[in-house]
Formats: sequence, structure tokens, C-alpha cells
Amino acid sequence: MKDRPMLIAATFSVAGLVTYIFTEMKVALILLIVASIQVVPASWIAPVRWGLLIGFLSAVALSLPILSVPNDTAFSWAIFFAVAAAISVIGSPNRSTTSSKTGSADNREGAGSNRIDLDFIHPDDRDAITQAEGRALWSGFPQVVKYRHIQPDGSFIWTDFRAEPTYRIADTIAPKISAQHLPWTVADSLGETADAARMAMILETIFGGGWALDPTGRFTYATPNAQTTVGLTLEQMNEPLDGKLFVDGGNLGWKRMFHPDEYERVATWFRHCLKTGQNWNDEYRLRRASTGEYGWYRVAARPTRDSHNRITGWYGTSIDITVLKQTEEALRSRERELSQLVDMVPIHIIRLNADGKPTFISKGTADFFALENQLLEEPEKVMAVMREALHPDDAAKVTAMLKRASREGERFALTYRVRRGDGMYRWMNGRGEPLRDEAGKIVQWYAVSLDIDDQVRTQEELRLAQENLARASQAASLAELSASIAHEVGQPLAALLSSAEASQRWLLNNPPNIDRAQQALERVVRGGNSAAEIINRIRALFKHSTSSREPIYLQSIVAEARDLMAEECSQHGVQLEVNIDDDLPAIILDRVQIQQVLINLLRNGVDAMKKSNDAKLLRVWISLKQDVIEIGVSDTGHGVEVPTLIFEPFFTTKEQGMGMGLAICRSIVERHGGRLWTEKNLPKGATFLFTLPLDSEGHQLDPTLS
Repeated sequence: MKDRPMLIAATFSVAGLVTYIFTEMKVALILLIVASIQVVPASWIAPVRWGLLIGFLSAVALSLPILSVPNDTAFSWAIFFAVAAAISVIGSPNRSTTSSKTGSADNREGAGSNRIDLDFIHPDDRDAITQAEGRALWSGFPQVVKYRHIQPDGSFIWTDFRAEPTYRIADTIAPKISAQHLPWTVADSLGETADAARMAMILETIFGGGWALDPTGRFTYATPNAQTTVGLTLEQMNEPLDGKLFVDGGNLGWKRMFHPDEYERVATWFRHCLKTGQNWNDEYRLRRASTGEYGWYRVAARPTRDSHNRITGWYGTSIDITVLKQTEEALRSRERELSQLVDMVPIHIIRLNADGKPTFISKGTADFFALENQLLEEPEKVMAVMREALHPDDAAKVTAMLKRASREGERFALTYRVRRGDGMYRWMNGRGEPLRDEAGKIVQWYAVSLDIDDQVRTQEELRLAQENLARASQAASLAELSASIAHEVGQPLAALLSSAEASQRWLLNNPPNIDRAQQALERVVRGGNSAAEIINRIRALFKHSTSSREPIYLQSIVAEARDLMAEECSQHGVQLEVNIDDDLPAIILDRVQIQQVLINLLRNGVDAMKKSNDAKLLRVWISLKQDVIEIGVSDTGHGVEVPTLIFEPFFTTKEQGMGMGLAICRSIVERHGGRLWTEKNLPKGATFLFTLPLDSEGHQLDPTLS
């Protein structure tokens, strides 16, 4: 047994040298490292490791661009020294110069440490220890195996050894326990597959998971750990299930250890490799006998050939990658959580490359623009959709800002309007930030946009409310002023009437020209009464008091307004056209106020066409629309630029205007229960329309009342 390490060292040395001579693959020289650490004294292991570390650092230095050594060559040597150093750490036996004390298993092992004195391990169990260390390194699973610990008197006791991974894993992983002490079957005769079995043993020493098969797919070698994991002996694995060879389409007992979703795919691919000699690389799930759960494994298998290039067997290794898969799933889960978080945030997020092409678009952004999934894979079309969605009034500003930011590499912030997928424009607040590499070169852009439409509209409503409040205050002041004027003017008018009446009485006392004086005084009385009536109407309008109303036909009001405007229309070359539906009913209204509205609208139409060189047509029409009468006045002038403000008090487009005419008109119409608005008159001009209800209940009045 003492010669066994020397035999292993010699085998590894020969295999490594031969492989390197024929293939010039530096990785083959790693076998020399494996061989040397099996036989060198314990005091030499540390210098060997330092030498490998110095070699690794030298290779890294040679790979720097300032030197003339080819990078590929230096890099390959760096990898060689790195792997060799790792193997010298995990694969070297721990030869203690002191005897192990007897006692509990924890005392002898160092409470689960990977450090163990092989001199106190039964020679037949040493391979199990080194294999467990290899499996722990490559799989990330702690490995627990039983071994026979030799006592000072030559006897031994069964003890557990726990090999931990040499790196930290994210989750708590239960150890894999191998029943190495139980009897497991081995192939009776390796025959021509001996080469494959030997290669499997080499892989097993390094990775802890080697196996061999014959050319038909039957196992000829598998470690007890492998058989323990799947709960099948070699005999059970090679049991024919349907009387046919596996390579010919049959199934063997090792089918039982595969996940049902994996077997057919794996079997089809492996049969192809057995027939063609193609290298087999795959990933699949196997059932673990101890827990019934399925673990992921990554496998690689290669054929061995005789001197006639005939395949004599297959050797391979299986590495447990369950921890890797779990880590990948944890990362995917975290990615999903982050994606959900991004989707939940009410912000549009876009990532672009240095050329401005989108590489990531959040779901909220895609939904806002109604982007289809297939369109997201075409950056140019995505950017075209976003450019077309910009509001025409903001497109130039946004484009100029983005070009300047891209050219100067500066962050940007702007407010703009963009069309949503349903066609509605929304106000957005956008910001962009460049991401630079260590050299200061922009590698990505991150842009976020926040929908601020509600805030903008709220601010606009607040502004309008403040303006309305200011206008209301002005109107209130004007109402007070009008009342004051009416009061002041009313007193002299009353005095005028009183004086006129007194003069009339005096003249009746036998003065000359009594008739002519009396006629003049009567005109004074009529003028005074008319002025007093107008003042009373103005006061009533601002006080929102109810004036006297009576059933009146609108035809008569239109006729009076036409006669009053005839001279002004003729003076400015305006053709006045009147169209009135037949059989219009009489409605209750204030004649003076409605006539004031109509004349105001007619005069505005004439003013709008004064400077026009085209045909000047002023149309008036009255029609019955269900329970209201609609009156319209249209012109061919310059039109209304701001229809939402034209009816507001003190808003005017005339140089000498006060901005009260249309406001008074709307107030009069609304007090009559109607509505006043404006529309565009095609091809040019404006149309003002207002409605008057038939009566307070919405019923037509009897024409005989007027």
C-alpha cells in the first residue's frame, strides 16, 4: 500500500508528458503537478506553491501590452499556473509529523475541516477523501463520506469526514452524504474499456465524478459516490428494460435516474454520439435517492480508440451544478423582482447605447406608446414612433435639446408634450444622464420621463381661477362704479324733469309761444325718461336683477337691428343677409337686452371685415332646434384667435376696445337661460351663435300672447 502514491505519481507523470508531447497542450502538465504533490515531502509543498504563484504573476506581467510577448501565449501560461496552484492547494495530502490523538470524531477531524492526515486513513479510503474534496470544489455542495481512521494499535473505527467548498455560497446547502463503506458493485472485467476506466479514474481524482461505459452505453465503472447518489448499482444501471441494446434504441436501467422530461432528449443525443464518436456534452437532471429530489448535472464524455481508430469505450465526468442553477434562478428571480419594481414605478425608463439606440424600455413606456413586442426588437422603429409622438409645438425644442446633449455629453432636463397610444397628448418631464467608462467615454444613456400632465392641468386651472378671480374683482368694481354713476346721473335727471315740469306750468300762465315751448319741454321729458331707463337697465344687469320680460317674436327684433345697422353696413361695403325660419313661436325675453346682444354681434362682424379686400358678407339666421331657438351671426373676416378667452371681461382684440361687449352679451344670454359660443366659419371668418329657450318649462308659447 505504501507504494501506491509512487505508482499514482508515475502514472500521472507519464500521462502528462505524453499528452503534452503529442498535443502541446499545457493543461496536460497539470498532471505532473498532481503527481508531484502525492510524493514530495510535506516541507516541500509550500515552496512548490510559492513557485507556482511566482510563475502565475510572471505570466500575467508578460501579458501586459508594453511587452512584446504574444498575449495568447502569456495568457495560456497564466491559466496553467493558476489551475496548478489551485490543485496544489486542494489536491495535496496533509502529512502531519505528529501522531493523531484518539478521541471523538470532531477532535480527530478538526470539526469538519478539510484538513486531514492521510497517514491515519485506511489506504482503501484515501481516494474517497480526495474525491470528496474535488466534488465539494466543483459542485459547491459540502460532501460527507465515511472513512476508516487507523488507531495507534493498528485497529480502525468508521468516522465521518466533511469536505466544504473552498468558496462562499449564497444559500445554505445541505451536504451530500456518500455511503462509501457499503458494498457497491464494480465491473467484473473491464476488457477493452480498461483505457476508458483509467481515464475516468484520472478525472475522478481531479473532479470527483468519473465514470466509464462500453461502446453500447453500458456502465463499466462508476464511483460508489455516484451509485449512492442515484441509488443504483452498476448491475441495476445496466439492466435491459426492453431486451435491446441502448445504442440500437433500447433502454437500460439507468433510465430510472433521469428526470422524465430529460431522458428522451438526452438518450437521443447520446445514441448519436455513440454511433458517430462525436464528443458528448450535455446538462440534465438526475434523481437523488436520499431525498427524491432532482439535481442538475453537467456532463462531458469522450471516446477511447484502439490502434485501428475503433471506439473501445467512453469515459466522462459529471459535475453537480445544482448550486449554479439555484444561483442562476436566484439571479433571475431578483431580475424579475427588479423588473416588476421598475414596472410598478410610475416613471418611464429608457436605456440607450452611445449611438442613441434604445437597449431597454420599461413596460410602462411600452404601454404608454402602445409598442408591440416585436417592435421592441427594432430600435430604429421604436425611436421613429417616439419622435412622431412629440407634440408639433415641442418637437423642434426636444430635438435640439437631445442633439446638444449628445454632442456635448451633458445631462439634460426638459418639459414637453407627447402623444399617448390612445391619441391624447400628455405633459412629460424628461431627464437624461450619460454613463461613462473609466476613460470618460459615454457608453450608455439613461433617460426617465415623469407624467406631469395632471400637475400641469391643475396649475393651469389654478391660473385660470386666479385670472377669473381678478376679472370678477374688476367686474365687481365696475358694477359699483356703474351703480355710482347711475346714482349720480339720476339726481340731475330728476332735477331736469322737475324743472321742465315747473317751466311747463309757468309757461301755461300766459307766456308767448306757449305751444313751441311746450313741445320743447316734452322732448326734454322724453329724453330724460329714455336716459333714466338705460341707466336702470345697466344697473339691473350688474345687480343680476330680473328685468321686465314679455312674449316677443324675434323677427321684429331682427328687423329693428337690421334697420339700425343698414347705414353702417352700407358705409363699409358689407352685404347683410337675413334668413328666418317660418312659423317661429314667440318667446319671453327682454327686448332691449336681446336687441343689444344682436346689434353687438353685428357690429363686431362689420369691424372684423373692415380691412378685408374680399367679399364682405354678414349673415343672420334664426332656426328652431327642438326646445330652443338658435340665432347665428357669421362674417368673412379674420376670425377669432382665442375662442376660449373672447367672452372674458376686459379681454379685447380691438385697439380701442374695453373688452366688455361680448362679456355683457354672454351674461344677457345666460340670464335668459341660453348659451353663447363661437365657431370657425369656413373658409374664413367667425360664427357667433346663441340659443334662447322657448319658455321656462321648455314649451312653445301661444303666438297670440304677443
